[in-house]
Amino acid sequence: MAASRTPAAKGPAPRDAQGRGVGFDREGIEEDARVASMLACVRSSGLKLTPQRLAIVRELAADPTHPTAQELFERLRPALPTMSFATVYNTLDALASAGLCAALSLSPGASRFDPNMAAHHHAVCDRCGLVRDVPCEPSGERPDESAPAPLAAAPGFEVRAVERIYRGLCAACAKAGQEDEGARAAGRDAGRSEEHSRLRPAGARGARRPERG
Repeated sequence: MAASRTPAAKGPAPRDAQGRGVGFDREGIEEDARVASMLACVRSSGLKLTPQRLAIVRELAADPTHPTAQELFERLRPALPTMSFATVYNTLDALASAGLCAALSLSPGASRFDPNMAAHHHAVCDRCGLVRDVPCEPSGERPDESAPAPLAAAPGFEVRAVERIYRGLCAACAKAGQEDEGARAAGRDAGRSEEHSRLRPAGARGARRPERG
């Protein structure tokens, strides 16, 4: 008869520094809280909480790309063909007025909407218009803590916040620019080689060096 085995004792489930399970989805929890706050705002603003507005709120809360109202409208329209652009814009406007998202004018064109209301900066691509959040300094400095007070060029102006915008090229556009420059350089080299060959005397092209005796 086989000896019975005592089941091995299970240790405590892995925990992170805050005592939560290792699989704890912090970003997911924050997103859910953001959605709940936005939905409460929609209700309090007098707008009816329709499936369309629910979809708008959820799409914005999960989107780090700072979409425009038109981009959200085009993205959601296939699943919600009866939704109007006015519904999207009015919902975003209500959220921005309540301070639950920010309407940003970082480049020419329509405003972009940012659901991240924590202190941060922005990086903007001058070629494709990509916008990404940039965390504040590791020291924990908030954008408004470095605000000069008072402003010498604007006496009496009260500074409430300082926002940094980093402009340049995103990784994709920088790579595309390098490839374009490489192609142009290769084209210039080929053109110079062809021109040099065309300008050489006809006799020199096929001439052979005399053999030494």
